[in-house]
Amino acid sequence: MTQTFHRAFRAPGFLLVMLLLLQACAVPVPPTGGPPDSTPPALVSSEPATGSVNVDTDRLLFEFSEPIDRASFLSAFSITPEMNGTIEVGGSSRRVEVRLPEALREGTTYRVTLDVSLRDQRRVTLSTPITLAFATGPEIDRARLSGRMVLAMDGSGVSGLDVLAFADADSASLAAAPLYRTQTGGEGRFTLDYLPHQSFFVVGLRDANRNRLIDEGEWIAVPPVPSIQADTSAATIDTPWILADHDHTPPSVDRVRAISESEIEIRLSEALKLYLDQPMPDGHDLMLSDSSGTQRVDVQDVWFRQDRPRILYASAPGLTPGGWQLEGSLALTDSVGNPVEGVRSGFVVPEGLPAPDPVDLLRWTPDSLDVGDGAVRTVWPVENPGVRFTRPDPDISIVFADTSGTTLSMTTRQGDATWFTWTSDQEAYRVSVDWPGADSTRTVQLRGAAPRELGALGMVVDPGEVDASSIRAHLFPVDAAGQPLAEAVLDDDLLLFGDLPGGFRGRIMVFVDRDGDGRWSPGSLLPYEPAEMVRWHAFAERVRPRWDTIASDTLFVVPTSSLNPNE
Repeated sequence: MTQTFHRAFRAPGFLLVMLLLLQACAVPVPPTGGPPDSTPPALVSSEPATGSVNVDTDRLLFEFSEPIDRASFLSAFSITPEMNGTIEVGGSSRRVEVRLPEALREGTTYRVTLDVSLRDQRRVTLSTPITLAFATGPEIDRARLSGRMVLAMDGSGVSGLDVLAFADADSASLAAAPLYRTQTGGEGRFTLDYLPHQSFFVVGLRDANRNRLIDEGEWIAVPPVPSIQADTSAATIDTPWILADHDHTPPSVDRVRAISESEIEIRLSEALKLYLDQPMPDGHDLMLSDSSGTQRVDVQDVWFRQDRPRILYASAPGLTPGGWQLEGSLALTDSVGNPVEGVRSGFVVPEGLPAPDPVDLLRWTPDSLDVGDGAVRTVWPVENPGVRFTRPDPDISIVFADTSGTTLSMTTRQGDATWFTWTSDQEAYRVSVDWPGADSTRTVQLRGAAPRELGALGMVVDPGEVDASSIRAHLFPVDAAGQPLAEAVLDDDLLLFGDLPGGFRGRIMVFVDRDGDGRWSPGSLLPYEPAEMVRWHAFAERVRPRWDTIASDTLFVVPTSSLNPNE
């Protein structure tokens, strides 16, 4: 046995394997096992140290608590005032050296930011940006300002958002790089410090392309006031900045193609404002013509299959192989209300297209307040029961019956080409749908909510100096986005939403409808227009059947320094 072992040890193949194993052991890799690393890297020291004065250097040094990802450092680093040229980064993964591209200016405070994209080698990122400052003269700027960035939908804080400080709100200023920059941390809060004593125009930006400039189509938070004075007491703005989509580009048609012998697919440049449990806006004047101009085909039905799709479908019987042109208009908008541009797009119909796909049931609608999975589904007054199909079919059959199976005489309404709805005063009933080619009849059992199951949810609102008639409120499920379930106006300082299911818990968005269009406006940068005043409240209370449940606190439309503006 011993001789066998020594012969194996001396074999060349065995020696090669051992050498490879030893080399692998020498490669530094993160240890496996143990709890996952959740601690972000920390800045241990810097040269120059933050707060330093009379600095004269051509390089910056940063020492971290652990090895960092060098690529993330490059994207996270910024210095203001900005410098001409490209910075050079060297050193190790824990001690990083930055060589500056030009000499420092005399008598200037420099502000260095490492934003929340900085991560360690286990990809754990900063939770708040790191800021340090130094001055080339005997004094360093000490003014500060702070605020909070929130989402328009529910008032929740937005972390990791760029905060840009400009000298003023004119177009020349906003087109250039900002004077100062930081990012929001936890709960959307930010502080810009080491600033000169002057006024700033401060913008929140979801910088999609990471170029630190405000570009068309990016989400923006317009400042609540046009001028904010930085001072040593850290000027704080009570009203939050509200991040919203400021897209002003109308949707356009990217592509048209024939998908069957009588259908075309229309692909848009962005998602449209369409919901499966809401009717598709009525109206289009689409027309198809062949390349010779001798054939013209009217587009009949237009429909969709998904929530907020980019794809529309249209029926166009009579298509023949060859070149075609789609022209006309669609009465549709994107999510912020930009109407679809005029349609004009060419495409080719190939030979041998298949017949259209058979129709199928897409979904019973809606399901926003469906709180149970029982055999019988309750329909609440704020819901509009219906059924949506994958494509139109004139031979779809919808039959209603009571619980004993006796047919009921009920009328359906066609919300759009693929959606059928109805109303019923029946306590309980069945709906059965059938169509040519269906493998079976589909049936759902519904019951209308009884008055004893319904209640109301409300809140006292103090309008302050705001005209009470301009105050609007939208109600949403507490944990859901999308279309509001109901709307209300202020009546004797009370907002009240009725006919809600027992146990329902909601949240409201209350806003001052300054322009009278019935929806909240995010304002604009150029020309400057602040966002419409908005407040949010998530009800701790649940709807109690047969009762009006009123929140115990009061919502103040106009914030004061003693009040949380988001309560």
